[in-house]
Amino acid sequence: MTIEIDKNAEPHLFDGPIPGQSLTNSKENPYPWEQAPQITSHKEAMEIIFLELLKEENLETVSTLMIEGTPITDIAQMLLTLGFQAGKWNPDLMVTLIEPTIYMLLAIAEQIGIDPVLDRPEDRDAEQSDDETETMMDLETSKPSTKDEVFQQANINPAAVQGLDIEERLQQIDGKKIKQSILEKRNNNNQSSLLSRPEEN
Repeated sequence: MTIEIDKNAEPHLFDGPIPGQSLTNSKENPYPWEQAPQITSHKEAMEIIFLELLKEENLETVSTLMIEGTPITDIAQMLLTLGFQAGKWNPDLMVTLIEPTIYMLLAIAEQIGIDPVLDRPEDRDAEQSDDETETMMDLETSKPSTKDEVFQQANINPAAVQGLDIEERLQQIDGKKIKQSILEKRNNNNQSSLLSRPEEN
């Protein structure tokens, strides 16, 4: 049996890492996630995530993802994975941050006026454990209707985080402004991508 390899792929066949290569890296230059995590406190990690999410540039990015239908569970996983890769927390702490991050994203969606997608239906397979199924059903049926409920379910005190009130900052989000900015960028991208055929005389 002959295996055919695309000619365009041939120059890149050996570009990938060799199995076990990470174990031979210099101990003097470890990857961030190979070092001791920067944050070990669950409360401190949540506060940092919430404050980062509430930055204007991050709000617009996250809002765009939610408007485009990206599931909140995917967004939360992406944010936490980036933090792990940057060496901020270890995998054990990351798992405990998933639910609070989801609740924070729900609070942002509520403030901006977005009806978010919670998860992917195809991820709910028959092999999913009863505990996992119950957790997802709880999230679906008990979406917090107020920001107070968000913080209560996320088990965090919204007041005076590093001198900043998270709940107050949530209320200051200008949903109309964010939506307008997203719409303008979409229109600009659409106009720049359109190919117009020159008129024939």
